[in-house]
Amino acid sequence: MLYVLYVRGGKELQVVEELRRKNIAAYCPRQLKAERRRGNWQYVERIIFTGYVFIDIPELQPRIWHAVMDIGSSKRFVSEFPLPPDEEDYIRRLCNDGDCIGISRGYVSDGVLHITSGFLTNIEHEIVKFNRRGKRATADVTIYGEKHRINFSMEFDAPPALP
Repeated sequence: MLYVLYVRGGKELQVVEELRRKNIAAYCPRQLKAERRRGNWQYVERIIFTGYVFIDIPELQPRIWHAVMDIGSSKRFVSEFPLPPDEEDYIRRLCNDGDCIGISRGYVSDGVLHITSGFLTNIEHEIVKFNRRGKRATADVTIYGEKHRINFSMEFDAPPALP
């Protein structure tokens, strides 16, 4: 079951590392983002949910609560309840087993985005908008009933030629 921990921004990876040292499975979903700087595209690793760490535990026991509260950064549990199953499944995919999510590829045909490779192939139905020039696709995700919009980086290819 996934519980959500709110931590001070910029301390997410440090909190994840400290929790893992205490044998508590913790994740901070990250992605590779295309950013334009001085006219050139660069790829930079960014945290998807700034200020949030996801903890994978069977239940929130006092021993685990104290272990979490004993680490350095200011933190609090967003809820005493785990994420609902549908939200948990989505967040687990975003956590990507602790690995950074890479750049997806796709093309636009007749105004419809088609994903050909990468993380977004699993969530193509969740995409609400895309921007070819900005190399972005935006998807909705819900955490404890609250909607969040996530911009994922994409590379857009030319549509395949018709036979």
